[in-house]
Amino acid sequence: MSGENNIYKGKLLSENSSFAINEAFKMLRTNLFYTAKGEKCPVYGITSTFAGSGKSLIVSNLAVSFAQLEKKVLLIDCDLRKSMVHKVFDIDKAEGISELLASADSSIDKYIKKTKHPNLSIITAGGMPPNPAELLASARMGKFLEFMKQHFDIIFIDLPPVAIVTDAVVITEHVTGYLYVVRSRLDDAKSLRNALSTMEQMDANIIGLILNDVDPKSSRYGRYGKYGKYGKYGGKYGGKYGSYNYGYGYGHNKEEFSEEE
Repeated sequence: MSGENNIYKGKLLSENSSFAINEAFKMLRTNLFYTAKGEKCPVYGITSTFAGSGKSLIVSNLAVSFAQLEKKVLLIDCDLRKSMVHKVFDIDKAEGISELLASADSSIDKYIKKTKHPNLSIITAGGMPPNPAELLASARMGKFLEFMKQHFDIIFIDLPPVAIVTDAVVITEHVTGYLYVVRSRLDDAKSLRNALSTMEQMDANIIGLILNDVDPKSSRYGRYGKYGKYGKYGGKYGGKYGSYNYGYGYGHNKEEFSEEE
């Protein structure tokens, strides 16, 4: 695909990004360091209440930010109904996680796409399957994630909005924690409470909320009560996270994924 008309062009972190945006993601990255509970390769899912929250761009930039620390990062687009990660990075969407999960293919090389960002690899969504939730909830998905954890330092998964479908929470047992994106002037308190309550009922570990596109002069989001305060990181992104011990390990490349392993 061509990047000429890509609405995400120039929005990924780079040396040309503003100081405020770079600092925002450094802050998010630093806070995330304390949430992995000592896992060698933590797996983070990112979701929101509604579409249009900006979660795909946020998780993409968070992945870039970790890759800048020379961590081996894998970003998987599991928003199979409305995928965006391939657009953010301006790469081909074909041959993605939906094809990988629907097949019995043990070779993963063709599904992992390199990027111009050193240390960052991507698995796109691929084609839209008729059964997204079933694919994500499958035993093959769990075994695939466990396999990939041996070869990366951190894994990010872009997931669908919670208020629309249940896809985001069907992989709860494989996710270290969820980051939840709230967009100013899009989310309302009732919808947010209902969505977070649904996630909590399914034992999802919500480690932090990220407030996107916030007016730093506004205090209207204080009414979300127990779901946390919202910091103003660079005036645009914010979040509050729990405190856990954190550690990274290092993996190595391997070409074959076998469900028997």
